Formats: sequence, C-alpha cells, structure tokens
Amino acid sequence: MHKPEPENSSPPIQTETMAQLLLNQRHWREAIEIYQQLGRQNPEKKVEYQEKIIEIREYFKPQISPETARKTRHTRQKLDHLKKLLKTVKTQ
Repeated sequence: MHKPEPENSSPPIQTETMAQLLLNQRHWREAIEIYQQLGRQNPEKKVEYQEKIIEIREYFKPQISPETARKTRHTRQKLDHLKKLLKTVKTQ
C-alpha cells in the first residue's frame, strides 16, 4: 500500500544522475518519468532525453527466451487441435 507523503517532505530529486541511479537499480519506469520531466524543464535537451527514453525502453523490453517461444508454439498447436475437435463435435 502506498503511504501518503508528509506535507513538509521535499519533492523527489529530478536530475540525470538520479535517473541513472534508478536505471542502475533497474527502476526504468521511474527513470523514464524523470527524463520526461527533464525534457519539459529543458526544451533545448528534449531530443536528447527522448533518445535516452527510447534507448531505455529497447534495453528493458521483455525478451522471450527460446524455451518460452517453444512452449508458446506448443500451446498454440494444442489450441489449434482443440479448436478442430470442437468444430467436429459441433457439426455432429
């Protein structure tokens, strides 16, 4: 459960260094939020931040392992077979 922040707490630090620290800890969504905020605050560097965001998303994009791909193909084959059986049953 998210705890509400105290009224006198300071805002989170929005710097490139903080974004990098978050990336090092694999908190890529939070890092992207910081880069988006920095892009709004620094229009002259907006393109640079957008490129960084694209780079982060590509790096952290879920990768499908060969084993997962094999299991997915196998599951699809089973589903296709079951669909054929169901179609046969419905026509009888």
